[in-house]
Amino acid sequence: GYCNLELDLPGQKRGKRGGFAEELLCAMTGAEDALIVNNNASSVFLILGELARGREVIVSRGELVQIGGGFRLPDIMRESGALLVEAGTTNITTAGDYRAAITAHTAMIFSCHRSNFTMEGFTESPRLSELAALKSDAIVFVRDLGSGNMATDQGLPRPFEPTVRSELEQGPDLVCFRGDKLLGACQAGIIVGSKDFVGR
Repeated sequence: GYCNLELDLPGQKRGKRGGFAEELLCAMTGAEDALIVNNNASSVFLILGELARGREVIVSRGELVQIGGGFRLPDIMRESGALLVEAGTTNITTAGDYRAAITAHTAMIFSCHRSNFTMEGFTESPRLSELAALKSDAIVFVRDLGSGNMATDQGLPRPFEPTVRSELEQGPDLVCFRGDKLLGACQAGIIVGSKDFVGR
C-alpha cells in the first residue's frame, strides 16, 4: 500500500526519511537521535567525513580492523579525508596512549569493537568511560560497535555482546553499528547518539 515517506501526517509537513524506525532506535538505545544509512562502512565514512575531514583521528593499533567485503578502517579513513593517528601497540593500548597522541589537530577519538576476532593473553584496552573522559569541545568520541546487541538475554550464561545502550551510557558522542546482522533486516548501518552530531 501507500507510505507517507518523508511526510509527517499529524503536522502536515515534511518529515524525516527514517521516521518511526529512527524513533524506535532512540527508544531502544537511549539515544537523542538516530540515522539509518546503507551499511556500517558508510556510517563510519559519513562520521569521519563530517567530523574529522583534514584533521587527526586517534585509533588503537589493535583496532585497525578489516570487516567483511574488504572494508579496511585505514582505507575508509583515507577516503573520508581524515588523518589516521595510531596509538599504543597491537595488544596493549592504554588511555595514556590516547592522551599522548592528542594534538591541536585532533578531531576525534575512534574506538572500534573487535566483533570479528578476539585477542587473548597479554592484552589491555581502556574502558570506554576512560576514553570519554578525553573528549572536549574540540574532540569527539566515536564508537564503532560492529554488530552489537539490543537487549540483555538473562537466559545466556554470559553476555553475548555489549548492548548499544550500555555503550552509549559510557560516554561516546556517537555509536554506529550494523543493522542487517543485528536486526536480521536488509543491509543497513545505524548511527545513534548526540542530536547535534547525528544532525550533521
